[in-house]
Amino acid sequence: MSNMLKALRKREKTIRRLLILSLLYLIPGVAVMQPILDPDIWWHLRTGQWIVEHGAVPTTDPFSIYGMERPWIAYSWLFELLVYGLHRTFGLFGIVLYTTFLSLMIAVALHALVRRIEPRFSISVAITALGLGGMVPLMIPRPWLFSILFFIIELDILISARRSGNPRLLLFLPPLFVLWANIHIQFIYGLFVLGLATAEPIIDRLFHRHPPPGDGAKALPFAHLLLFTVACAIATLATPYHLHIYRTIFEFIQQTGPFQYINELQPLQFREPSDWLVLVATLGAAFSLGWRREIRLFPLLLLATGIFLSFRARRDAWFVVVAAVTIIAPSLPITVAVDRFALTKLRTMLVTGVVLIALVIVGRIRDMSEPHLQVAVTKKYPVAAAAVVEKHGYPGPLYNHFNWGGYLIWRLPKLPVAMDGRGNLHGDKRIERSLKTWAGQRDWASDPELSGAHLVIANVNHALASLLRLNPRFKIVYEDNVATVFVARPQDR
Repeated sequence: MSNMLKALRKREKTIRRLLILSLLYLIPGVAVMQPILDPDIWWHLRTGQWIVEHGAVPTTDPFSIYGMERPWIAYSWLFELLVYGLHRTFGLFGIVLYTTFLSLMIAVALHALVRRIEPRFSISVAITALGLGGMVPLMIPRPWLFSILFFIIELDILISARRSGNPRLLLFLPPLFVLWANIHIQFIYGLFVLGLATAEPIIDRLFHRHPPPGDGAKALPFAHLLLFTVACAIATLATPYHLHIYRTIFEFIQQTGPFQYINELQPLQFREPSDWLVLVATLGAAFSLGWRREIRLFPLLLLATGIFLSFRARRDAWFVVVAAVTIIAPSLPITVAVDRFALTKLRTMLVTGVVLIALVIVGRIRDMSEPHLQVAVTKKYPVAAAAVVEKHGYPGPLYNHFNWGGYLIWRLPKLPVAMDGRGNLHGDKRIERSLKTWAGQRDWASDPELSGAHLVIANVNHALASLLRLNPRFKIVYEDNVATVFVARPQDR
């Protein structure tokens, strides 16, 4: 009888843990089940379409008036092909599928990384939940989801190699960087982390530091680390743009203006729970390092880099979160025997089934059908206005707002836009001037691009829309609750 009770309790405990894991993975999965409102996904879709139509990647900008014939690198070309293929097959729901799948993969990878360091079930789940909670706002249809996933995988490989003392595990890194460099420009973060790991033994020698005993990490030969770092750097050149991919990186480094007016590039505002979770994770990692008698340089430098990047721009909050969980996880003392919970094939299948069923239910409740997703787009973007422009064939040059440029690139492919979200192409001065014009600030009428425009698609709530109503040079040809279409009078063309 007692054996039967033990078996029942063990089974109940297993079921409870499987449900907890399902809920853990549903944190990002449920959060991303939202309409497609991201302003950049549209120009990514159009780029993917352009690549398919031309059988090549662009080397000059084909989408904007200013960028025409100027060098431009589609650094996320593989991501753009992926999302365009999903959209062509499944419509807007294909974009939801992309975001949901990548978010789930991030949850699985992060939990696997934490479990490798911290085997206790409850603690590993809590730390993973903290990390996922801090990253939820970033779970939108952007290529940086791949960067988050690949960064976690890279850290997992590095930590596993350091803990086992087996440099052969680093053989997985060069192929990872080949894929990463063709999907997103933030592969440079991964290279930087490799550089930190390579520099650690050199710095230790310079300052006569010795690795802390008993921390579970083993020193990897410097020659091996340097070899793999160089190999990964070379691997990033395996793109259609080769060495030119680094030109885009230098362009982003030199830009400072977008950090002032682009929302995702601004610092954390601490108006959402996720921002506070980022802070909790960061402080937790700092305290964890402070409690140690001796600190390895790699986690310290990793956390410092994450703090700089993540508190400078909310878009990069994932960096400090992932770094923090890898520091917090091995810092909690083990006072009792570890109760390991092995994820067997059967348990993995059960969790997967529960998660998929739950996501289907959530999708039905939130109505992720194509018509509903289209309605959400119609409320945010000038869908009807673009249809009117297309129907009547109103000619450019077009003048449009920064936030609508991506959508208009997608919706009106034959009409080059004035401005869009590709900040490195348009530059600080042009973006700043455009935003001031749309805000109706002083000298708005002297904006040369507005003066030369024959067509303006304006958000009804922008100050410029009200000013153009009083401007005799333009007349209104269409208006709804979202957008107003102005065309220049014949005598003013």
